[in-house]
Amino acid sequence: MRRSRPPGDVQSMLAAVAKTAARLCEANDALIHLVEGEQSRLVARYGRLRMALGLGKVYPLTLDLVTHRAIVELRTIHVRDLAKAPRTRFRESRAGQRPLGVRAMLATPLLRDGVAIGPIVIRRTTVRPFTPKQIALLKTFADQAAIAIENARLSQELEARNEDLSEALEQQTATAEILGAISSSPTDIRPVLETLVHAAARFCGATNVALLTLDGGVLRGAAAAGPIGEEIVRRYGSIEALEIPVTRESVSGRAVSERRAVHIHDLAAEPEGEFPVGRELQRRLGHRTVVATPLLREGTPIGAILLFRTEVKPFTDKQLQLLQTFADQAVIAIENVRLFKELEARNSELTVALEQQTATSEILRVISSSQTDVQPVFDTIVRSAVMLCDGLFSGLYQFDGQLIQQVAHHNYTPEAIEEVHRIFPARPTRGLGVGRAILERAVVYIPDVEVDPEFQHQGLTRAIGW
Repeated sequence: MRRSRPPGDVQSMLAAVAKTAARLCEANDALIHLVEGEQSRLVARYGRLRMALGLGKVYPLTLDLVTHRAIVELRTIHVRDLAKAPRTRFRESRAGQRPLGVRAMLATPLLRDGVAIGPIVIRRTTVRPFTPKQIALLKTFADQAAIAIENARLSQELEARNEDLSEALEQQTATAEILGAISSSPTDIRPVLETLVHAAARFCGATNVALLTLDGGVLRGAAAAGPIGEEIVRRYGSIEALEIPVTRESVSGRAVSERRAVHIHDLAAEPEGEFPVGRELQRRLGHRTVVATPLLREGTPIGAILLFRTEVKPFTDKQLQLLQTFADQAVIAIENVRLFKELEARNSELTVALEQQTATSEILRVISSSQTDVQPVFDTIVRSAVMLCDGLFSGLYQFDGQLIQQVAHHNYTPEAIEEVHRIFPARPTRGLGVGRAILERAVVYIPDVEVDPEFQHQGLTRAIGW
């Protein structure tokens, strides 16, 4: 037999039913029980009979009680005189009711979908059986009580369902906000993590949230929400300046080390040898309850997300489950940025390679089409050098063993061309960049020709526009 306890507070309604039943059925009192598992609980009563225990008394289900036989047999039980009932029947009812002087009893089950959820019982201290009309009336009261209990249950279920839908909608909105941050910041993780910690604070009932990322052997602050985050910035200068070693001596370090959530109800009450680093942070920041969940990417920790409360108030299982959801989203966000950066770098490399290949093909094409004239080849080389090296100007020089001669240039000003004609041809010296490259037989890089002690032709570079 399936038994369940109807949800909701219907005690006042049941008390009214008991009162009306006792009055209209001319009974000394009326009792209503509700089934809870393998027992029943007295939830409403009305009448003048004194009882040893009041509302809330629990009775194990047994056929030796009139009330329970009505539940088990799903029918109305009418005992005209309890004192004369056979000794093998209703032994517990006889023993319990004898001090009260109960003689006549009538019990009928409260039925919901054919299942008894409790009985309503009326009693008399006189030997006066209940009439058929009173028996029918009690069944009516039983039906009314069952309907009221069912309505209360459905109302509570609907309320719970609406609450679940509201929470689901809010969580979906938070997820959409996080996904929006990811899409709008594909290479910048900070806005994404800021959005995530504020969402975690809102939905996990925590005024303080911190997210740390693994950097070598330490956990480094990445984002925070709430007064503790503000205190971290005040004390350390920035959230990124917060560093926590990845050891079992801190709550976050232990969560990362053991790859599991660590929930401390009161960090200040932990033994001195437990979480020494965490206890030191607690004394500085003032938090009491803390939970840390690791950020795991394919089982490998990449950080942790923490919830703080300044009062001793442990987080609920639902809040811990939500925290795990936010931890998973943080991993996705971090991984997305990493992959996007890798893809961007790869695309950049491919673009450069393609440009180089295109430039090389262009030079080879010019070579093949100008077999007797080298100048078009030189002109293509200097033009390609500016494009591929993201430069402004380019010059190509030829050395015949004694003198250097410029043979091609790109983007030179008229003043620069005039200066080139004044300087070249010239012997290779360290005062010229090209001369230095010839003498050293290597690539020469001059960061600033204006301050280079050997460079002697600043007029040329100024005329070019450097």
